[in-house]
Parts: sequence; C-alpha cells; structure tokens
Amino acid sequence: MRVVLTLLAALALVGCSDDGGSVETFATDRSAAEAAVADCDAGRRTPGCDAAREGLAEAKRRDREALYRQAH
Repeated sequence: MRVVLTLLAALALVGCSDDGGSVETFATDRSAAEAAVADCDAGRRTPGCDAAREGLAEAKRRDREALYRQAH
C-alpha cells in the first residue's frame, strides 16, 4: 500500500510540475492527468494544471470514441 501511495504522490508531483507537461502527455497517461487535476483542484496552481485538464478531457474523449467504435 505504501508503494502505491508513493507512486501516486510522485505522479501527482510530476503532473503538476513547473514545466507543466503537455496535453498529449496527459492524454496518453490518464492516471497522471487525474492525479494532477486532483492536486490542482485541491489548490495547487501551476502551468501544468491547464494541460492536465485538457489532457484528461482528451483521454475521456478517446475512451468514448473507442466505446462507440466497439458498439458499431
């Protein structure tokens, strides 16, 4: 359990790091985007917050598109 918490904390720090990260990076790593957005929502404001939100939205869009393709 400690390993998981440590990993999540590291991902959150990377997700909201000062360099921000790109939208595409967050779109391909949904768990990092979710962790970064959670940190940002908790009050940590960095340049990566906008990229994390956009990346998470893109990841969700891709998931919906994949489900649609499977259904049709």
